Amino acid sequence: MLTVAYLGPEHTNTHVAALKRFGRRTRYVHAPTVDDVFHLVERRQADCGVVPIENSLEGAVTHTLDRFIDFMDTPVQIQGEIEQPIKHYLIVHKGTRLPDLKVVLSHPQALAQCRRWLEKSLHHVHPLETSSTAEAVQMMVDKKSSLVPQEATGAGWKTGRAIAPSERAAIARAEVVKGKKLRAIPIAEERENKTRFLILGLREPKRGLRNKTSILFALKDKPGALHDALMPFKRNRINLTKIESRPSKRKAWEYRSTSMLRVLGSYPVTR
Repeated sequence: MLTVAYLGPEHTNTHVAALKRFGRRTRYVHAPTVDDVFHLVERRQADCGVVPIENSLEGAVTHTLDRFIDFMDTPVQIQGEIEQPIKHYLIVHKGTRLPDLKVVLSHPQALAQCRRWLEKSLHHVHPLETSSTAEAVQMMVDKKSSLVPQEATGAGWKTGRAIAPSERAAIARAEVVKGKKLRAIPIAEERENKTRFLILGLREPKRGLRNKTSILFALKDKPGALHDALMPFKRNRINLTKIESRPSKRKAWEYRSTSMLRVLGSYPVTR
């Protein structure tokens, strides 16, 4: 049976994306961090890994990008990608009035993607970050969080709410196991919200009719270095979809100055 590691816990957008690609006849292992997903694949404890790489509203997931630098000398590579529409919901206890809310819990990416809606509809609410959207729902159901101000924890936690994807399974489980009555209020976003996820593995991916190649490279710090590096793409009429620069993390405002190149993978383009 295929084993797939993903950035967990269950019922997060990454989990939904993994299920979309690999189906339910697969063994899933949820990892607490992106680093752990890379390690599970590298150590052959998982056949594949699924991690977020880019959101259409908030841009690149830089933590994932940096892991490719950290794992540059390993055989971990990109085997494919998954594009997943993102729909967020405000998870509340039934009978709660929105004007009574004081805090909202969620993953930083979810809070950022819902920023406009929160500013317009719940401008009085204080956002608090959690490690995942699923954890936000669980914390709300369990009525515990050291992050929540004392004045916002009363009344059976009726002042605290969570932003989560369409986690119907998580909500149903909370209602059955915890005896809670919850409802999911759709968060209306004016902009299209999608996230791309990468599939990690150790084997060469199967090629399709249309392929994408991801390359990691560093250049010497000199005038025209980037121009010279990109000229071959122009001469060969190869379109570039995205370029990201990452700091060296050795010195402020310094970017990697040693010449280096590694192909991270060539894989079919998501339609």
